Amino acid sequence: MPSLISSLKGLFTPSAELSRIERAIFDAVREKLEPREAELWDKQLSAINKIHRSPDGREMNLYVMRNGTSDFPAELCFAKGGEFKIAVVDIVEKTGAAKLRGRVWCVKGHVFSIEYKTSFKEFESMAQGEWKVHCHIENYPS
Repeated sequence: MPSLISSLKGLFTPSAELSRIERAIFDAVREKLEPREAELWDKQLSAINKIHRSPDGREMNLYVMRNGTSDFPAELCFAKGGEFKIAVVDIVEKTGAAKLRGRVWCVKGHVFSIEYKTSFKEFESMAQGEWKVHCHIENYPS
């Protein structure tokens, strides 16, 4: 029975721990932002209390959950609204044998997702944690 209880807790308790790859991607974007936007970026990521990763490892979505519903704090949002791709980040394994491309999206003025061209799980197993990160800002959030 303990495994059933653990499973139920996992469904109802928000989970918000970023993986090492996700942290590297978000840090790379932050480095390219102006100080004001970088501060908002940090605050947005700190507010996240739920992360959903697709089973195939090709997408992750970020949420601020309040009272059982997604409710991102408006005071932490960028002036630019709507849905826009803020950056494309390439992570290349140390020897160059593996590459992972992540597209970072904002929705309604806040960071919302990373979409991967291939599974980040496959990349993790091949890269063994040593990689280089290259970030290109697509749309500035201000």
